[in-house]
Amino acid sequence: MKNQFVKEFEVKWADLDPNRHMRHTAYNDYAAHMRVKILEEVGLTMSKLEELKLGPILFREETLFHREVGMEGAIKITASLIKARKDASRWSFIHEMFREDGIKAATIIIDGAWIDLIKRKLTAPPTEIAELFLSMPRDEKFEWV
Repeated sequence: MKNQFVKEFEVKWADLDPNRHMRHTAYNDYAAHMRVKILEEVGLTMSKLEELKLGPILFREETLFHREVGMEGAIKITASLIKARKDASRWSFIHEMFREDGIKAATIIIDGAWIDLIKRKLTAPPTEIAELFLSMPRDEKFEWV
């Protein structure tokens, strides 16, 4: 079993496209929502990040679609760090999305960093934030970069 966060979401009517399957951007919306929730779980709440004038940003988001998701119920999404710098200034997550029947529907890989919200420049987070961030579950293929 991988070391990862797992969250379940109910597919909403608004997630579907005219073909009656989940619209492509909904996959990424669920993954983004999950990342906010897992930041909160390790103590990096939005209010804490606001206090530090620090925010996460994305450089790349790649989605591989494997199977359709319809209105058949819940989806399960996993998340784990797949790459990170030791100072947590740059990082990558991998998400896997599964239908209620256990079939993998999508894989989402994102590359991100932290931005100083005042200077509008990339930054490394303070040590205590880096330690919290790097305490997140790591994928079995995790690598330091």
